[in-house]
Amino acid sequence: MNTAMRKLTLSGLCLMVLISAGPILEAAGPFFPRRTIYNFGGGLSPSVYYGNRWGGYGGGYYGGGYYDSGAGYIRAQGKAQVDRSKAMINYQEAQSKQLDNQKKMAETYVARQKAQRASIAEQQEIIKAKDAARQAANERQTEINRKRRESGLSPYFNASASQDSERLNSSQLNPATGEISWPESLMGNEFQASREKLQELYSLKNSTGVTSSLSRQISDEANSMKNLLRGQIRHMLPNDYLAARGFIEGLINMGKTSVTG
Repeated sequence: MNTAMRKLTLSGLCLMVLISAGPILEAAGPFFPRRTIYNFGGGLSPSVYYGNRWGGYGGGYYGGGYYDSGAGYIRAQGKAQVDRSKAMINYQEAQSKQLDNQKKMAETYVARQKAQRASIAEQQEIIKAKDAARQAANERQTEINRKRRESGLSPYFNASASQDSERLNSSQLNPATGEISWPESLMGNEFQASREKLQELYSLKNSTGVTSSLSRQISDEANSMKNLLRGQIRHMLPNDYLAARGFIEGLINMGKTSVTG
């Protein structure tokens, strides 16, 4: 065999070896010494993957687009987790503020109730003190009246005593407006007509000045009220009766002159 024939025979043998070695190389794809080999089932050869990264058998599914989509999905999951964490923090802060507000409202309510109870208790103590003082005054006055009766004097009114000195102060008769502040003993319904008439006369006196006619009207109405008061003597405490009578006498005397404090 000459040299040319030997070369041709060797070339043919090499070609046959390469053709027959194809399936072997393809099956050996997972162990091919490349930097990155992807094989799910052994059907992808290195030549197919590196020959066309985005094409070929399974190239588009296992190539860069898959991992790009996977990275985006992971980023989306991470962002969602961060958003959920922020929402939870905001919710917890809102819950904490609401609890703080409720606590403050409860504390304010308790403080107001406590202050209200303290105020009521204080008012009750004041009322008790006034009642005790009133009772003590009544007892003293009752003793004075008893001694007056035993001595033959009237406990209510001495007819010989002059009432011309009776005057009303500014809290009883306002010098600027002529408004009358009536004592409690003269606030009954039986005195209402006289109260209204005397208030009208004193308002007129305050605006026009005192006249003899006006002074006479004041005196007449005040004496009518005094007669009504005398009819209530049995139903009143002595000191209340005396105070009411002195108030009416003061109205009579103040009606004779200008109103002074």
